[in-house]
Amino acid sequence: MPQDTCTQSRHGTRRLAVTTLLAAALAMLVAMLMAGPALATHVDPVLVPGNPDCQDLGYEFGVKIDTSPTNGTYQLGDDAVVVVPSDDSLVVTITNATATTFDWSTNIGVDAVIVKGGPNANSYTYVPEATADTGLHAPVNPSNGTFYGLSHVEFCYDLEVVVTKTAVTSFTRTWDWDVTKEADQTSVMISDNQSFVVGYTVTASTTGSVDSDWAVSGVISIANPHPTAAASVTGVTDMVSGLGAVAVDCGGPFPIAVAAGATLECTYSTPLPDASSRTNTATATTTGAVGGGQGSAPVTFSATPTTEVDECVDVTDTNVGILGTVCADGAPEAFVYTLSFGTAADNDVVVACGDTSHDNTATVTTNDTGTEHDDTVTVDVEVLCASSCTLTQGYWKTHSQQGPAPYDADWANLGPMEEQTTFFLSGKTWHQTFWTPPAGNVYYVLAHQYQAATLNVLDGASAPAEVTAALSSAQTLFSTTTPAQAAGLKGGSKQAWTGLASLLDDYNNGLVGPGHCDGGVMAG
Repeated sequence: MPQDTCTQSRHGTRRLAVTTLLAAALAMLVAMLMAGPALATHVDPVLVPGNPDCQDLGYEFGVKIDTSPTNGTYQLGDDAVVVVPSDDSLVVTITNATATTFDWSTNIGVDAVIVKGGPNANSYTYVPEATADTGLHAPVNPSNGTFYGLSHVEFCYDLEVVVTKTAVTSFTRTWDWDVTKEADQTSVMISDNQSFVVGYTVTASTTGSVDSDWAVSGVISIANPHPTAAASVTGVTDMVSGLGAVAVDCGGPFPIAVAAGATLECTYSTPLPDASSRTNTATATTTGAVGGGQGSAPVTFSATPTTEVDECVDVTDTNVGILGTVCADGAPEAFVYTLSFGTAADNDVVVACGDTSHDNTATVTTNDTGTEHDDTVTVDVEVLCASSCTLTQGYWKTHSQQGPAPYDADWANLGPMEEQTTFFLSGKTWHQTFWTPPAGNVYYVLAHQYQAATLNVLDGASAPAEVTAALSSAQTLFSTTTPAQAAGLKGGSKQAWTGLASLLDDYNNGLVGPGHCDGGVMAG
């Protein structure tokens, strides 16, 4: 574990003590090494004369297995003897034990292991601390070149503060929105006794989001495991990989004394440039009996934001008011409704004679910043209200109950059968006759203009004398002639039909008579 400068100095003193102890045995060590002893897997042993213990090497604590170690776990209360002061934080597991060698592992870091056998001992020193090693043994017996049998082993360690930390990430997601509005028809012509229905669709949808304000914060816990001594914490630093140092608040100036068994808690918080994964490492430095320590935590971000801005919108409409609320997790959402248009007071939208443009706007308003987006649909309505004007045959044939244009109730002036009324000797209804192409047959050329003129007169349009006479003459022809008979007409007989059709066409288009209804000219 990382240690501060004072702790490192203490370790330097220990190394000097070990060097002093080893000076007297230098010649013996050289002889033994020349005999070719086996070495531990991770570190080389150093021969220490006599029967040293952990305190001789400068370490505060030690767990001593006072017999030749066998496979098993050792701690207080078992076959281990703990050097004063008593502490049970170290747990040692021995594996692959023989009379001369063994492997080991521990639950916390160990600074040194003393292996006693024969008149001297081997010291295995670990910098930094280790939690496992293999193939440890006593010094070599120079008389036979083999390891002395194991007498006892001792695991040396100091206590350091235990540093743990949390790393709680946060970020903000800001949503952007749009709204679209559509109508199933945007231009309609009706008479003053008609109405029609427009279907509207309003769709609220997100156009994306932007993440920002990434940050990490948390608590740094510095626990003192020492059974009796306070830890003197001289500083706490926090580093975020790729970012650098982060300010830490421990509640007061350093040094801070942390009593035996107590915990110091510090806090930190820092913004981050993005959502990249990082490592956050806290380091506590100390002076005195308890060493410093270090702890890390990953800095990772989930896909779910901590804070959302404008994640919902209220959807309103100039025609119907509030449509509802839509949130990002339910978008897009469509709202559908209908409105009736007409001159009568019971319509949703009352329009007057002539041209009317009805603007209909849908708006989304975000819940946090109040940002608005809107879309407008315009429905153009032409209401033909003048009773003294005329309409073309193209209008009348498309405005019956058969459509495709909105129904004009003035068809009822023709009688209860309306467009289903039989047209003279044609063998067809008025609707069928209107939709039969003339194909050169003067019967249908005249029939179409006669039908339109008749409906105009029935609707209240005034007719000059020549138009009234033409309608009477045409009625006489239709009462005595079938379409088949008319198809064979030639010369003057044919001209009689076409002349009447031409006059009635002029009437229907407003060239004679009261005039055409404004905006109502259609192909005739």
